[in-house]
Amino acid sequence: MKDTMRISKLLATAVAVLTVTACQASPSSSPSQDGSTTLRLAETNEYETLNPLEYTFSITSKFYDSLVAVGTDGLEPQLATEMPTSNADLTEWTVTLRDDVTFSDGSVFDADDVVAAYEAVLDPATESPLRGDYELLTGITATDPHTVVFTLSAPYAAFPSRLTLGIPASEKVGGSILDSSLAREPVGTGPYTLTEWKQGESITLTARDDYWQGAPLIDTIYIGFVSDENARAQRLLSGDFDGAQLSPLVAEELDGQQGLEMFTNPAGDYRGITLPQSLPFFTDTNVRVALNLGTDRQAMVDGILAGHGTAISTPITPSFGDAYNADASFGYDPEQAASLLDEAGWTIGDDGIRAKDDLRFSFDLMYFSEDTVRRDLAQAFASDMAKLGIEVHLLAVDRPQAKEKIANTAFVLGGGDVPYDPDTQAYGDLHSSFAAYDPDDPYSNPSQYSNATVDELLDQARGEADTETRDADYRELQTELVADPPMVTVFVLEHTYVARNLDQYSPIEHVVEPHEHGVAWGPWWNVASWR
Repeated sequence: MKDTMRISKLLATAVAVLTVTACQASPSSSPSQDGSTTLRLAETNEYETLNPLEYTFSITSKFYDSLVAVGTDGLEPQLATEMPTSNADLTEWTVTLRDDVTFSDGSVFDADDVVAAYEAVLDPATESPLRGDYELLTGITATDPHTVVFTLSAPYAAFPSRLTLGIPASEKVGGSILDSSLAREPVGTGPYTLTEWKQGESITLTARDDYWQGAPLIDTIYIGFVSDENARAQRLLSGDFDGAQLSPLVAEELDGQQGLEMFTNPAGDYRGITLPQSLPFFTDTNVRVALNLGTDRQAMVDGILAGHGTAISTPITPSFGDAYNADASFGYDPEQAASLLDEAGWTIGDDGIRAKDDLRFSFDLMYFSEDTVRRDLAQAFASDMAKLGIEVHLLAVDRPQAKEKIANTAFVLGGGDVPYDPDTQAYGDLHSSFAAYDPDDPYSNPSQYSNATVDELLDQARGEADTETRDADYRELQTELVADPPMVTVFVLEHTYVARNLDQYSPIEHVVEPHEHGVAWGPWWNVASWR
């Protein structure tokens, strides 16, 4: 409790300045004199590319539709007429396509566009970071203009969750992610087109009058790039923007000021501390168990997230329903943690730091410098470790530095890219086939974890058609992960946003969000459906 109060006090002081310079807001999402409506949003970082073959869930969802999409009850058909169907052994999946859809350039959407998109992802020349997600995909066939068959090398129950890829017009596909014309000139079937991109400043989107689901009510979406969180908050207060994603404590601080309101969405987005087994401290299972027992997760949820999150001990989050095992968890028990470290031979020396065979238990922990939640988590974890006699040096890094160092340096990991099936949440993080460091895929299994039982359960669940049996496999998996933890999984976030004047629109709906939580999500995730 003392640590919770300390964390809250520090962060409350950091955000208190936000209330000082607020001036009168001028809502800008109201209709203008010509009747058009503009929504002005602040984004955390500028986009490197608008190519849909780079990420499945991002601002590209405003330009592109996918075969299946996220809905309030999970995945639902979008460019498909119904959810994909499989053969008996889950190795062949058939998708029937809509016949009333056109791209923003006027061309007609059909099966050839789907084939071109997925073949491009598989092509090494495209350099798509999504290529590894489709390692089981061996063939994509258009059996007629409105039917596509995906062939896999092994049974894969979670395959529909891999059909969230944005589909571009096939004649625009080609070249690498960054070299393709799609990087800056999107041509999709989605509700908006790109009107203007001011490098380093903003992009502007315009609604399509001919969108197949009906013209959006919001005519223009202006997205300004403001990486500094305090600056985003100040510009929200001043009326420069109608909404933004903010960390929980800052969002709570703004709630009720200048007409602003906080919105929250559940997420599969989790945070954890990687324990790379290239370091001598983390090869011993008992040491990894000790670090988990010595981490006060609930204090971090209460202090860092202001309660907008849930303490978890494995990457399988409560959003997975019956596949989640609430009993597979670590309580906070620093005394037992200390005993395990003593038994493992890591004893406290004269300097108060544990050591074994003249090796001090001291390591670096990286976090993204601009991410306040990861920074605060790193600080709280280091404080908990200090109580056990473990020295943790904090290291603020940018993304290129993190990718370069992650094989040999602990890292505040963010996960949950596709949290709509346990397989896509856990397989890449935990399976030993991803244990070797890959500079093109550095965030998969960053602890270099290898456990034969875990591999067997992941493979067994991946090929299981019966839902109840799959759920049981994943519950057993979580029990094994607590016995032999790959990392210190800490909490799953509830994403927090602040906006004004949204009560004039409906439906404002809430969905389980992935790790991605920019302005493509939040209360604006279904902006094209507002009426």
